Amino acid sequence: MRKIDAFVLVLCIALIVLPTQVAAKMRTGAKINWSSYDEAQKAGNDSRKFFIYFYTDQCGYCKLLEANTFTDERVIDYINNNYTPVRVNAGKELNIASRFGIQGVPDLRFLSSKGESIARWPGYIESARLLTMLQYIHTDSYKRMNFSDFVKEQKRE
Repeated sequence: MRKIDAFVLVLCIALIVLPTQVAAKMRTGAKINWSSYDEAQKAGNDSRKFFIYFYTDQCGYCKLLEANTFTDERVIDYINNNYTPVRVNAGKELNIASRFGIQGVPDLRFLSSKGESIARWPGYIESARLLTMLQYIHTDSYKRMNFSDFVKEQKRE
């Protein structure tokens, strides 16, 4: 009986602590300051790179991305502070989606401040991995090393 009681106690603690830890990574009310493609083009911020998120309303992985990855405080802060974030509904804004050759969603694109393609990430991505990718692109590390080497370097630090 004692093993069962200990197990139940550990399980109860885990059910209390884990949601608290997850919530600590998320800030209630904080959101990515998305712009439309047209708004971002008109703003013409000449120093920030663009982070473009292509999605559709029916996409299950897009909903997961929005519920998990795009609610992480670290991701929100990094995107808002270092990028011009753009959100494009590929199902409704077909001209923009076709210009980028979008064939599936979610599709994340990284562009230079001049609109030149730097990188893309098709499919779902977890917040920790996206944060690393955001740092890799923002710091211009992509100009001197591949992503795998950047990840290894980050782990050493």
